[in-house]
Amino acid sequence: MDWDKSYSASWRFFRVNRDTWADVEQVYGIDSVDVTRTANGDLLESGSMEVTGVIDPDYYRIVLTAEQSGEVVRVDVATLLFDATGGEHDHGVEVRNMEGFSVLYPASVTAIIAGEYAPANVDGAQYAGKLLASAINAPVEVEGSFILNDHVVHDFGSSVLDAVWDVLNAGNFIIQIDGRGVVHIGPKPTEPVLVLGTNNMRMLSNGINYTTDISKIPNRYVVITDNNRTIAVNNDPNSSVSVVSRGYCVDEVDESPEPINGETLPEYAKRKLLEASVIKEEKTYTREYAPNVDLYCIVRGSIRGLEGDMRIESQTLECGTGITITEKAVREVPVWQGT
Repeated sequence: MDWDKSYSASWRFFRVNRDTWADVEQVYGIDSVDVTRTANGDLLESGSMEVTGVIDPDYYRIVLTAEQSGEVVRVDVATLLFDATGGEHDHGVEVRNMEGFSVLYPASVTAIIAGEYAPANVDGAQYAGKLLASAINAPVEVEGSFILNDHVVHDFGSSVLDAVWDVLNAGNFIIQIDGRGVVHIGPKPTEPVLVLGTNNMRMLSNGINYTTDISKIPNRYVVITDNNRTIAVNNDPNSSVSVVSRGYCVDEVDESPEPINGETLPEYAKRKLLEASVIKEEKTYTREYAPNVDLYCIVRGSIRGLEGDMRIESQTLECGTGITITEKAVREVPVWQGT
């Protein structure tokens, strides 16, 4: 399927079996549907649909059937937990508004039991995967690993999802959800999955908006443990955000350090300062659908206004004659090399 060329589109919606995670039955009466995704370290995606008639709250899979030159392709766009939030009765016809929740939602409303923790020397990715799988219906797959140096104690009353993100953040790992609602835990992608250039310009609508801000980039990372301080400092005169260049400090204070893979606190502080020492150039644009381009993935631009590698932070999917995506991607430009 050549996604930068026109294709015919039709839509189907399936109830999902919570045990097997397979399609159960096709459902009808769905008039419109939209999906929103945000890489905010939380639920990641949500949606809404308008329904004529009554559809029970449950997991539903949104499926696009695309046809082009005799080739027919099924695209699983999203799988969400839908619940009715209101509606309207008009001349004997009921139109319902249904809100779609991420498959991660059950983990966000399940509380951690007091005293639970991720133990030192455990594989943080596997621990997070098992914890998450204990609270949600969707399948969880883990790719990659990292080792926690110390215990990560979960705050009393925090949710399972909060605890999972706390552990994953220690290893700079992420969660992605594919169209079938399968949850993937792993490191951030490093290679582009889509190139936007002169060969596929027709995928893009006119207009690219951008913003950039360096004011909050830290030049000192302060780790506080048991009244002791460990500080990593950017004093590089060649760095535009260093203490030397700015003439003042911009501090980030960490009172709950979570070192990994045997690193010392000075090594941890320097790694965290390096991770924070990037200018984020945000680009927002509208494009046509392309498969397997999800949150946290990298898009490579080679046209004016979209240059270099950019990581996707949000997507709004408009489902109609095809899929139109309004996307925000961020180009990260390092401003300190650690010297």
